[in-house]
Amino acid sequence: MYSCLDSNDILQLNIPKDEPVIDPNTICKTFPDLSMKQYRLCSKYPDVTASAIQGIQIAIHECQHQMKENRWNCSSLEKKNKNPHSSPMLKKGYRESAFAYALSSAGVTHQVSTACSMGKLKSCGCDMSMQGQVKDKFEWGGCSHNVEFGENFARKFTRARESGRDIHARINLHNNRAGRIVILKNVRKQCKCHGMSGSCEIQTCWKVSPEFRVVGEILKDKYEKANRVNISNKTDKRSKRRLVKKQKNSELVYYEKSPNYCDPNPKVDSPGTTGRFCNKTSDGVGNCDTLCCGRGYNTLKVKRTERCNCKFHWCCYVVCQTCVYNEWVTVCK
Repeated sequence: MYSCLDSNDILQLNIPKDEPVIDPNTICKTFPDLSMKQYRLCSKYPDVTASAIQGIQIAIHECQHQMKENRWNCSSLEKKNKNPHSSPMLKKGYRESAFAYALSSAGVTHQVSTACSMGKLKSCGCDMSMQGQVKDKFEWGGCSHNVEFGENFARKFTRARESGRDIHARINLHNNRAGRIVILKNVRKQCKCHGMSGSCEIQTCWKVSPEFRVVGEILKDKYEKANRVNISNKTDKRSKRRLVKKQKNSELVYYEKSPNYCDPNPKVDSPGTTGRFCNKTSDGVGNCDTLCCGRGYNTLKVKRTERCNCKFHWCCYVVCQTCVYNEWVTVCK
């Protein structure tokens, strides 16, 4: 059993709740560690960048959901007043880093596309490219999410962070692209019926971005099937570039073997698994033997609090409730 206590959890940007001000100083100087190119892009499009930052926040939460049973669970990417892309973890070429980059890029695409259709951005509006076209028993109308604009801005925003042309930068750009492709390939049709007594003789339809939970599930599957690029015997830079180009644009790639994440490792911003809740009856990666790295576990009755029912608000903060749980748990030693 649990009860919920109201609390506000303001993440990343200290923007007043009731009167958000979208200007370059509010956005660009508050969110830390933007590259110079990102800062210039932010100064030109502060409202779009605000949506992009919100997309990164949503991506981190989805990362934590998808990886909650893994030894690395994305927790290190969510630190107050910290840009997750400045984490040492994302300076590595691990499978987990590939997943985080792809999910972050997808989050930017998703949020910017959605904000366009909600009329919140000066630079874009609804996608009207299909407006008025009739197909089968429906007509394109309404306000389609502007996925083309969202994808284009996400590409510029994520590319602006990669200053080099080395293998690491190319891998990151590849995984960023894979994240955007998931949004593009999973745009869905949403319709409203018209006709006498709800007969649905005619439908008006528009395009919407996929639910982000669906995006997370697709990318988690790609994470598990990610391809490792072997660069150990390739000293020629041109050969390394070709290795990346050979990979399918929609698949995730990495080039470094991941550590085991069992023990705290500040070099990759990994907290280890001591104190993590595990499932002693599970056959998956969250079982106590795997998650606790063979150290064993304790069974405890605890009063546990965690953020829950989080809602993302424009712009750019998250309001959560605090849920309190009383339960028996198994905890890694």
